[in-house]
Amino acid sequence: MRRAAMAAALGAIAILAGCSAPPAEAPVVHIAEAVQPSPTRALEKILPTQEELAAVLGSTGMMGQRVQGGPDMLLASVGEGDATPAECVSPTYRLQRVVYDAGPVQSVASQSWAGGSFDGPPVSGFFGVVQFSSKAAAQAFFADSADKWHRCNGQSLVLNQPDHGAQRTSRVTDVTVDGRIVSAMVMHDGDSMTERALGIGADCVVDVEISDVNSLGGPQAAATVTSLMLDKVGAA
Repeated sequence: MRRAAMAAALGAIAILAGCSAPPAEAPVVHIAEAVQPSPTRALEKILPTQEELAAVLGSTGMMGQRVQGGPDMLLASVGEGDATPAECVSPTYRLQRVVYDAGPVQSVASQSWAGGSFDGPPVSGFFGVVQFSSKAAAQAFFADSADKWHRCNGQSLVLNQPDHGAQRTSRVTDVTVDGRIVSAMVMHDGDSMTERALGIGADCVVDVEISDVNSLGGPQAAATVTSLMLDKVGAA
């Protein structure tokens, strides 16, 4: 009887042991690394030099003071709600904060240039480069901008700033998307012509404007300067 009771007890222990779950493994904690912003570039190295502009534009000139810093260096001459249609601000006006607020801007550099000769019309230029927090962010911004420029081709933009007593009409034409560059012509108030170009290189977007009363053949000069600047992004 004693042997039978002992056998029954041992059997119960074996059954309980077989039904027990194995010890749970300790949870593994995975810590995702935060996305690091792009290393800061020397954006001043991307801006065109006086000699480069003379070679491209065929005119000597003087460089203005370079402006460099964070997103607050973007221009604010066009405010929210000042222009209709708003999507056409990008091709019409250079380096505007309301345009670049759509992307994570990290740093900005820009410089103006004025040239011409005694026997020729005055020529002026404005050259900017914007570094985004990542290559993907810059490419997304450029793709969206190129689409806007394409849709604005042939459209007129009305800038209405009653507080400044200003109302201006501009017409976007000759939009060309060519790989890493989109360019256009802009006629302001039916007389002055401006060449515009936007380009993408790594995590940087180049923004160029050239004003020349003789630039009736298209925005080739602005596109050429933009290409020149993009070629220097890798070394900056």
